[in-house]
Amino acid sequence: MVCGTVRYVNMNNPLCQEKVVKSKFEVIRLPAALSLTLSLAACGGGGGGDSTPPPPQQQTCTGIKIVADATVASGKVAGASALSCGAPLKSVVWSQVSGNFVVLNAARTPTVAIETKGITGIIRLQADAVLADNTSVTATTDITIGTAPATSFLTLRDDHSVRPATDTSIRAWPTLTVTGETVTNITWTQVAGPTVTMDTTDKQLLTFKSPALGAVPNDIALKFRATMTTSAGRTDSDEVIVSVDRQPATPDGYIFEQTARVHPFRQVSAYAGTLARCVYENNLYFRSSNDNNLCSAGTLPLLQTEVGIGNVPTTEQIMGRVLVSHDFLGTNFENFLNNQDPSGDFHRLLGGVTAIVIGSHVRPSFYTAGTGAIYLDANNLWLTPEQRDVVTEVPDYRSAFDDQLNFTGVGRMVKDNDYAIDSYPTYDRQPRPAAALQYVLGRLMYHELAHASDFFSPTDRNLNTALGIYLNVAPRIASLSLPSDALAAQYPLTSPEMKGLGQVMYQGATPNTLQKSYTAAQVGNFFSLDVANDDYAYSTSDGANSREDLAMLFEEFMVNYRYDAQYDVGYTNVYRDGMTADDLIVAWGQRGRIGAPGVKPRIKLVLQKIAPWIPLSAVDSLPAPIQMRVGESWTANLVQTPGMNAGNPRPANFSASLAAKVTQARDDVASRRRAH
Repeated sequence: MVCGTVRYVNMNNPLCQEKVVKSKFEVIRLPAALSLTLSLAACGGGGGGDSTPPPPQQQTCTGIKIVADATVASGKVAGASALSCGAPLKSVVWSQVSGNFVVLNAARTPTVAIETKGITGIIRLQADAVLADNTSVTATTDITIGTAPATSFLTLRDDHSVRPATDTSIRAWPTLTVTGETVTNITWTQVAGPTVTMDTTDKQLLTFKSPALGAVPNDIALKFRATMTTSAGRTDSDEVIVSVDRQPATPDGYIFEQTARVHPFRQVSAYAGTLARCVYENNLYFRSSNDNNLCSAGTLPLLQTEVGIGNVPTTEQIMGRVLVSHDFLGTNFENFLNNQDPSGDFHRLLGGVTAIVIGSHVRPSFYTAGTGAIYLDANNLWLTPEQRDVVTEVPDYRSAFDDQLNFTGVGRMVKDNDYAIDSYPTYDRQPRPAAALQYVLGRLMYHELAHASDFFSPTDRNLNTALGIYLNVAPRIASLSLPSDALAAQYPLTSPEMKGLGQVMYQGATPNTLQKSYTAAQVGNFFSLDVANDDYAYSTSDGANSREDLAMLFEEFMVNYRYDAQYDVGYTNVYRDGMTADDLIVAWGQRGRIGAPGVKPRIKLVLQKIAPWIPLSAVDSLPAPIQMRVGESWTANLVQTPGMNAGNPRPANFSASLAAKVTQARDDVASRRRAH
């Protein structure tokens, strides 16, 4: 999508006229028996977790104060927030001083959450902060972990921090102790902080937007309570803290409408001090080529400059350019580069970026030529339930764009007639094996790095260091000299119907009466007669601009070439919440669309331009697409072989549970945005 998301990127900024930023696809705690209080620690050079603090209005603070749970039951989540009462927070690091060992997944964020299962006693935490005026301050707090609840209970995950006007979420996790017991209701209330509008359509999920900048003159702590009632008549409550740390107002010509707090994964590296201010601060602006504050290519160059044109960046060099909201994201990313890039594709492609930002509140993922960085949704990198807890569940803002249409587009990645990517329901605390990131993160990386190499191909990475990244590429944008421009000129997309629908489905345009009347079969016919491999190609296909077209071609081909997996694309009846893949009836669909005769030469052009190390003969070897069986369900069409009949069974390992099938169907609908 051009210019990413309207939530995060200023669509009126001149950069956005030619900037590809986004690509497709795709917060309190305590049982009722305990009383949670907010403990406020004095700040400056120390401070304590006094269990009987003075009232807030009597308290003085010149550095930071800690707002924390005083007492929680074992098995619930405890939280603590560091709030600045001086200059804004520049950085904060949490450590454990005493008590039974706990894992701090958010040790470099203002708010930290602690899993307490199997733990009792007093935990002392310390926050070491540096303020924007470079003042160093320290404060501590004590959290008492009591005995575990004797019956069913509720815990809220997770305490965390956001910036003003940011969409975020909190999940309520029931633990039921009686066989057959169910949750009959969960009610939510806000108990502290400026009032926000709470969305609790899903009773187990709270989503809201944090207060706007004007309402946050100082760091604040929001507090919410959820109360659960079960079929056995049990009631339990829990509370959660979400801190909001202030930031400067967005200037005219801003690039990012909102950002999240991130920090360099490598605290000591050549560019650690410049990464965040150059690629992910809300005060970045571009009004014109002579009026902007974007970093020059000399201040933060492309990664390729560290190794020279034609050479490949090392993992260590790449990790020196990584910004994360949570350190485990950097660790998982580094392991991915070391263990799941045997052919070096990602190392080569990353030579065309300035930085990699991985954040718990980045959604959707995107690339922007304004900074030369890629921005990855942390949902693609979690491995444990505790890691997943920090990832926002706020839906992709595009998810309702097609609500007025009379069809649904679906897609999935398949291998050996089965799903290549498993579904992990958000209401299930299951780990994800590292091997799964090959597909989940791999396809995302191929897509976003295709954008980066479109603007800065392997032969276009020798930049003028006096100019900003965008100004280095602006002349080639103006002269239609990018690889995506060549694709649009030589092999244009021609379907006016799909171009119009692309603006509805992916840019939020209001559909006209004719578009509302299109059936799934009609849309399948429109799509099949053109040369796109995915309908997301039409989201930015406006004559000379085929940015997403190029990225989708590269993504699908590389997934097939490196992973021996294929994409299914199809159109069905309208998907409704709660449907399974059995309820979606295929009106048109194909497996392996990239093998179509009209698509193959387009892939070759893309490879020549952005990945010249890939042999073009690999395109010739692509098998012909397999047409899906019209009138059968999306589930039934999972098994596809040339010449097969309708009697083929599902794969033996296909999940038959209703919950899994509902989740899989929802994922397949979302996958047309490719989750990024």
